[in-house]
Formats: sequence, structure tokens, C-alpha cells
Amino acid sequence: MWDDRDYLVLSKGHGVMAQYACLHEIGWVTDEQIAGYFSDGSKLKGLSDSRVPGLEVTSGSLGHGLSVAVGLALGAKRRRTSQKIYAIIGDGESNEGAIWEALLLANQLQLDNLLVIVDRNGFQAMGPTEDVVQLGNLVQKLEAFGFECLSVDGHNEVSLSGAVSQLWKSETNGPKAIVAQTIKGKGVSFMENDNSWHYTRLNSDSYAAAIAELQL
Repeated sequence: MWDDRDYLVLSKGHGVMAQYACLHEIGWVTDEQIAGYFSDGSKLKGLSDSRVPGLEVTSGSLGHGLSVAVGLALGAKRRRTSQKIYAIIGDGESNEGAIWEALLLANQLQLDNLLVIVDRNGFQAMGPTEDVVQLGNLVQKLEAFGFECLSVDGHNEVSLSGAVSQLWKSETNGPKAIVAQTIKGKGVSFMENDNSWHYTRLNSDSYAAAIAELQL
């Protein structure tokens, strides 16, 4: 409820389960809520919902969240606050024209308080991103759109944190971006780079097998 807070816009709203885990760790989501995830009547849905404290926007109509982040960044600039706006987008949703319109506008408005993080895992709902719509070199594309951009290992928290700090310290006036190179299903051998897990649910056996691998 703090007016001058920084914002995190989860444009790839189906990644909300990771955010639930973070909110649970700081005590904003209870054990009971986690246990009831995705059940009838639960506030914790499969997409980001702004009615859950800590989730800034309702997202999941892919391609729209970045436009919200641009609006928040513009609002902060006009209010002359020191707020920072983070937007996490997927490489799959980067097929959407609305993403590129938002990027163009962010550069036009010189929104140096905006940091876009692209989860570059190479997959989207219907298959590999390069088979659906080739995205090519996203770093070069973002730079061509006026963004200062870094590419890092998205599974390395130290590298991610360093890139964030480096970009915020930059003296450039434009928006910033990080292309986080990730592996879908990272850490679980039978899930890695297997797009069927975009939809498949864990059963008791696959859950136990996944936990066993992650605890090695």
C-alpha cells in the first residue's frame, strides 16, 4: 500500500507460482493458502491476480503486462519519484506486437526507471519459440529499440543481481533490459527442455522424483 514502492509487473503471469513461493517465504501468503492453490474458491490462481497482496497487476493475457509497466514508469517520472519499475516478460509473449509497441514508447519517453527482464527459455505454449516465430538475437533487437541490454545466466542469482545493479548505475537516459538465458524445467532431468511440462501436472511419483533431484 506504500505509494512510493517499486513495482514488479509479472507480464508472464503464468509464472506466478514462483512469486507465490516468495510471498510465502516472507509471510504474505499462508500455509493454508499454499495448500489450497488452484482449488475452488482459492485466491491463488494459475495467473497473476492483483487481488492477492504483493501482485501488482492481473496478467496472463500475454503481451499486455509490459504496457502496464511502461504506464507505471511514466507515472513515476511525472510524479518525480525515485521508484523503479521491473517487468518480467517471456520470450513467447514477445511474439506480440504490443510488446514491441511498449518497447518503442519506453525509449521515446526515455523511461530510465524501467528495467525489462526477458525469460529466454526458448519455449512457448505450442513449441520452441524459434519454430513458432523466430526471435533471433534479442539483445541486438532490444538495443536497436534503444534499450541498454545485458545477457546473463538466468539461473545464477549473483549474475542477475550484478546485472541489475550495473544497469541502475548506468548514466544512460533510456530504459534497461536483461535477457535471462534459462532452461525450462531446470534442475529436474525429466523436465528440462520438455515442453510437455508446460501443461503436465505432477503426480505423487513425479513429485517425489523431482524433489529427490532438486535436493541433490
